[in-house]
Amino acid sequence: MIKLAFERDNVYEISFSDLDLPEIDLSKRIRAQLLTQLYLMHEIDLSLFSSNYEVPIEAVKDYIQLIVQSLVVRGSYQKNKFSIATILKYPKIGSSKVSPLRKMILGFLSQSEKVNISNLAEIVGLSKKDLINHMFFLTSRGLFIGAIKQKDILVQWVWQPDEKIKLTPDDTFIIGIAMMLRKAEIATISKVTGFPREEILEKIARLFLLKKLEAELEFKKKTLGADLLFITITKYIIEPKIIPLYTLQGIEKEVIGYSILTKKVSYQEISRFTGKDRLEVLKTLATLTARGTFQFVFEGTNEVIPVSIPEFSPTRTIEEMATLSFFSYEALFGLLSTQKKVSLKKLSVLMNRTEGEVLEGIINLLLEGFISCSLTGSTLIIDGIRRYSRTQEGTLERWERIVLGMIVSKTFITTKDIALALGIDRHHAKERLYGFYGKGLIKGTIDGNKLVPEEIPLFPPLVQLDDLPIHYQEVFGYVISNQRTSLKSIQKIWEKSAVAASNIIFELVGSGLLSIEIRGNIVNVESFQKILPSRELKDLGEIYIRVVNEIEKSRRRKLKLSLIAEQLNMSEIDAFKIICQLIAHGYYTGALTQSTFERVTRIRLPSKKTHCLNCGHVIESANTPCKNCEELPTKCIICQGLIKHGENVLECPTCNNVAHKEHMEQWLKIKEECPICKTRVTNRTLKAYST
Repeated sequence: MIKLAFERDNVYEISFSDLDLPEIDLSKRIRAQLLTQLYLMHEIDLSLFSSNYEVPIEAVKDYIQLIVQSLVVRGSYQKNKFSIATILKYPKIGSSKVSPLRKMILGFLSQSEKVNISNLAEIVGLSKKDLINHMFFLTSRGLFIGAIKQKDILVQWVWQPDEKIKLTPDDTFIIGIAMMLRKAEIATISKVTGFPREEILEKIARLFLLKKLEAELEFKKKTLGADLLFITITKYIIEPKIIPLYTLQGIEKEVIGYSILTKKVSYQEISRFTGKDRLEVLKTLATLTARGTFQFVFEGTNEVIPVSIPEFSPTRTIEEMATLSFFSYEALFGLLSTQKKVSLKKLSVLMNRTEGEVLEGIINLLLEGFISCSLTGSTLIIDGIRRYSRTQEGTLERWERIVLGMIVSKTFITTKDIALALGIDRHHAKERLYGFYGKGLIKGTIDGNKLVPEEIPLFPPLVQLDDLPIHYQEVFGYVISNQRTSLKSIQKIWEKSAVAASNIIFELVGSGLLSIEIRGNIVNVESFQKILPSRELKDLGEIYIRVVNEIEKSRRRKLKLSLIAEQLNMSEIDAFKIICQLIAHGYYTGALTQSTFERVTRIRLPSKKTHCLNCGHVIESANTPCKNCEELPTKCIICQGLIKHGENVLECPTCNNVAHKEHMEQWLKIKEECPICKTRVTNRTLKAYST
């Protein structure tokens, strides 16, 4: 076994006289040939060398003795041979330029510890004799350390160029195709890419030499013709290695999405879908595969299969996607939420879009992580739906609360109902219907333009009454004081159109404050959110205090609004609306008409002041930090109301947000996940305690 020291010296220019050693009568060329043969062959036949180079055998022995004494090599004689035992010094690396052919030889040598001479000669297009001559040159220039043993080259070290490494698109194209072919025959790579065999081998060797590529090479013998060379890529170093999903654009996104959607597809079909030629599609597939984020393999002669696909997780909401596009992703997502299997043609009709536009929308939802699905022919099969929001799902937009209220109040709704309520056309109403359904708050089926809910859950309050407009609060007070109310009376009192009056009721229902049944023009209240007074009378304002005083000083339970108005010098309608507010916020309970108020009890005042849960200091406002500790008051993630001392709460174990116990329990009946972090939770996993 040869021991390597890897010390470098100018071994071909040793001055023996400087070492007090005798000079010998051998030319510089013969000396270099002899020493290089010792480096490369690790032995030398003295008689044969003497005969071949026509030099005295004694001169050969003398030179060997001198390089041993010069501490270049060590070895021993056996009969007529000198064999190396230890190499102490190697030639310095030459400064001369290395030719492309020799770089190619070095590249393939760098990939294995043992390389067959015949195979390497065939790869680089040389005879075995010429290859060995090149090996002598590379060894003498210090570019290769190893040995030739019988039919093989044993590799111990290969020079690496000190040059700026720049990978070209062609490099990545070739390597990507090789990876897609898995065990790739060089001739097949040439056929697919259009590059000549020699150019492919040259590029591969360059990448080997620059340490950018690792692969296994295999020769297969043929009875006739040249042997077959196969390459299996094990590592390709390219920057950036991983492509962030959000950077995907254009053809990359189309190729990835369509191939994942179809599971197995011909690149001719991808070409038709993307509108790009075959070569551009192949380059895209190869580049994606070479980078490693997505990997594809060839199946048969012209089909590709995605084999390595990252997990897609939403990083933005569907609403955010929609704001950057003219496409209604909410509607498509909602529509897909109602289907298990649907044709692209049907989707295009329902969406009033072309099949191509719908397919592009599906691909974007797929790559964003909102859906998992597959495409068989022209039929889309939906495997799963994932909802994602940056805020709690209880925070609905106004139109969403109206639609939710309509669904809860009726046995079914149609796009016509939504169009009328929101003042939009039927097409946009259909998009709103699908978009709302996609939130997953209501389970049911969509049949054409009609949504039929399977069951109507009892919604917790999703907003605070104070956050709604004043006239909404007044209507709420009026409705809960009368178990049976006509929409026409609301329309008349608040001077609203029939649609606006209905929308107020629907929005109160969709906010979780009311549960009603509508029959024709009549609103029947089934239940409502009981609001407790939260502010002292003095904080309500002088006019409220004066109305309360008039009510409280009367001994009668049933009061005429005309008398209150006369005493306070105000209109009956103003007195009526103030009492509506007092009822809405829990100061009074009773029956209110436009002419009378029949109270059930005396005024109910706030039971106690609200204190900061952090420091115990009195909180003046739910929306401003505590003046003592400067912490914001803790609010319920469902209703947005304050969490007060003594209340039972449930805390999410993942994000640590809290909600009123009864509100969270109601929410879990609708969706078994935290409204904030979307973690799946149950009553068992939530942390329960009293504040």
